[in-house]
Amino acid sequence: MTQRQRNFLRWSLYSAGFLLVLLLSTSVLGNRTFLGTKLSLLPVYAACVACREGHEQGGLFALITAAFWALSGASGGAVFVFLLPLGSMVAGYITSAYVTRSLMPAVGGSLLNLVLCEGAVYVQRLFLGSPMPADASRLVLLQIGFSLLTTPLFWWLTGKIAKAGDRHGT
Repeated sequence: MTQRQRNFLRWSLYSAGFLLVLLLSTSVLGNRTFLGTKLSLLPVYAACVACREGHEQGGLFALITAAFWALSGASGGAVFVFLLPLGSMVAGYITSAYVTRSLMPAVGGSLLNLVLCEGAVYVQRLFLGSPMPADASRLVLLQIGFSLLTTPLFWWLTGKIAKAGDRHGT
């Protein structure tokens, strides 16, 4: 298999992983709450891809997925279009320039993405006067914490995808 075909396979599998995240977030877990909050899986997945592939490719992937997320009508989608690529590029840059590609930098990148994206959605709702529960800040922290628990799963998945495309598949 040529390098071009491996690249196509790798990014096709990353895109299929995004569709899986979209399906899990909207259909499977769409009505489920954990202590009153829903999981936010897209920032975690985008950070894992960026930490695995680097800041340029990961940032572009995050931009495309965030645009698709916003066009699908998901809550806070417009905020994600700007902040998800920003957080993913920072996470990918720190991982590729300063530390080794491992789970702990991916957890840090996922935390950065979750704080940026979900924090901005919270602030946006706060300033726009959207109806929110009285303990909304606690729910945002719970959402970040529960979503962060999915990082090892997505790190493993992106590792298998990278191995299929022979790119940093350690």
